Formats: sequence, C-alpha cells, structure tokens
Amino acid sequence: MASSRHFRVTQTPAETRQEIEADIANARSAQRDLHEAGQHRLAENMHAAVDEYLDELTDLDEGRWAPRHA
Repeated sequence: MASSRHFRVTQTPAETRQEIEADIANARSAQRDLHEAGQHRLAENMHAAVDEYLDELTDLDEGRWAPRHA
C-alpha cells in the first residue's frame, strides 16, 4: 500500500524501493485497464499516481525520501 510506507520509520531503503516499484507497476496496469474500459478520467488519475511514485523513487535514489507521517 502506497501510503503505509509513510508511517514506518524502520523500513529499509530496499524495502521502500520494492514498495514504490510495486505501486508503479500496479498503477500502470490499472491505468491500462481503465483506458481499455473507456474510463479515461480515472486512467488519468492513475497516470498522476504513477508520476507521484516516480518522484518518490527519484527522491529515494537521491537520498531525499522520508516518511511523511512518521
């Protein structure tokens, strides 16, 4: 779950990376499915989620990522 990683401070960077990459894959899959179903507005929401996850991954790579609510 995307938001749960923002509440855990004991998670390793490798675990965080795995979660972010899984969220990217899941959101892209949902985006494709929604486009195929003609749900373009919802597909755009998933596109925005992918962008957010990619930003998180970049922050993790550059040492700037931190939990938001921990």
